[in-house]
Amino acid sequence: MSDDVTADDATGQGTNGQGTNGQGTHGQGTTRPGTTPDAERGHRPPVRVGGVVWGLIVVLVGAGVLLVAAGYTIDVQLAVIVLLIAAGVGLIVGPVIQGLRRGRTP
Repeated sequence: MSDDVTADDATGQGTNGQGTNGQGTHGQGTTRPGTTPDAERGHRPPVRVGGVVWGLIVVLVGAGVLLVAAGYTIDVQLAVIVLLIAAGVGLIVGPVIQGLRRGRTP
């Protein structure tokens, strides 16, 4: 591995030219002639349940901070317990629902 790696190397467009296949990628993202990437065909990658759950956790913690700043009293232990239970249920139920929806679509 070379010491002259630049910040652009993380995107696959490094200036030293090592590790790329001439397309600006590290062996990924190449398409065969006559095919188009999924994004160009209108297909989007599925939403990751973990990302949604973490986003909701951050939003709820932020709402709790705003409520405390506004003068409300929150039982922090109970709030953390409820938040962890809700996150766990979301992480279990979310992929199950995604799997059921994928099973129905061709």
